[in-house]
Amino acid sequence: MGTDRMSILNKEAAENSVPAGGSAAAKPPAWGDPPSDNSHNRETINAQTQRLAALGFMVAGVCHEVSNPLAAVHSMLQILQSKRGVTPETLEKGLASISANVARVLAITRKLGDFSRVGTDSPAAVCVDAAMEEALALLRHSSHGADVHVTYRGAPDARVLARPATLQQVLFNIVQNAAQAMNGVGAIDAETRIEDRAVRIRIHDGGPGIADDVLPRVFEPFFTTKTPGEGTGLGLAISYEIAHELGGTIRASNHPRGGACFDVVLPSIRE
Repeated sequence: MGTDRMSILNKEAAENSVPAGGSAAAKPPAWGDPPSDNSHNRETINAQTQRLAALGFMVAGVCHEVSNPLAAVHSMLQILQSKRGVTPETLEKGLASISANVARVLAITRKLGDFSRVGTDSPAAVCVDAAMEEALALLRHSSHGADVHVTYRGAPDARVLARPATLQQVLFNIVQNAAQAMNGVGAIDAETRIEDRAVRIRIHDGGPGIADDVLPRVFEPFFTTKTPGEGTGLGLAISYEIAHELGGTIRASNHPRGGACFDVVLPSIRE
């Protein structure tokens, strides 16, 4: 056996040798191998970083939206704690005002908490039809959904890569917004289609549509045209961020036949 061949064998033996009392060194994973725990941790950290970056744009709005109800609570408490006589009617109205404003602050903080929290579960193939059915089930049990009729045309083979519940959250925020725009009475037409390498989810409501000056702002955090107490102005903003996190887009428009129309386009996958 030649010297060069012997050197190669000695090198291979050294690389594959097992130290005394130890185990063989782990080889780096080959292309196509399942990701290691470290890879999964990096994905989780990256996803959380993206969400926290998106939350950074919401900070100014959070301060404004939280300070207003807190100021109202503070003022009402000063009235109720004053030495002047407080009638039972004033007390009842004051406590109702405090309760409503505290509920608004809690709703804002919960939505932000849900958005910023990234679970340890890995992204997986999500059936779009199943996510839509779950979103519609939530709508039926919401305060505005009982009298809303929904027609949905699905695509059984449509799959997207997402973490559990994130797609459902996107869809529920849109259909809930549609139900609120119709004051809880009307029809929603929804459809999922596979287009080339993408999945398109279109949701069209029978409401008044979106005013021209409002349309460019519908995805802004805390922007809302609803009356106080009806919404936080975060639902569509969160849907926008999640759609982009999933590698897709979300677009709002007015349908030619009237009503608002939302298109969510996400990369499709095949199991």
